This record gives sequence, C-alpha cells and structure tokens, in this order.
Amino acid sequence: MIVNRFLTRKGWRVVAHSMLAACGVAFLYIVSRGAIGSSYRGYQLNPWLLGIEVALSLWAVVLGSILARSELMDRD
Repeated sequence: MIVNRFLTRKGWRVVAHSMLAACGVAFLYIVSRGAIGSSYRGYQLNPWLLGIEVALSLWAVVLGSILARSELMDRD
C-alpha cells in the first residue's frame, strides 16, 4: 500500500522535500498576486525587493524538487 511507503524515513523526507517545493510555488503565487494588486492601486513597487522575493521562491521550488528527486533515485 502507498501509505506504508510514506511511513518510512525515506518517505517522510520525500514528503518534506515535496512540501518545500509546494511552499515555494505558493509563495510565488502570493508575491505575484500582491504585485498585481498593488499595481492596480497605483503603488510603486521596488523591483529589487520583488526580484529577491521571486528568486527566493524559485530557489525553494528548485531545491525541493532536486532533493525529492534525489531521494526517489535508487543508489544501490
């Protein structure tokens, strides 16, 4: 059963790394919605702060997906 695979140490690491990637995607969504909303209200955005936020969220997505993929590969 698939639940038995997630109850191992490796399964929990895969879940944790996948959640890291999902949090990066969610953070990117929140940042983009905030940027769109503030531009509609006429506020000026700081491009450096927006760039740093986008870079950090993309870094979380890439790191989580790389770690999850490395956990799923068999290294026997």
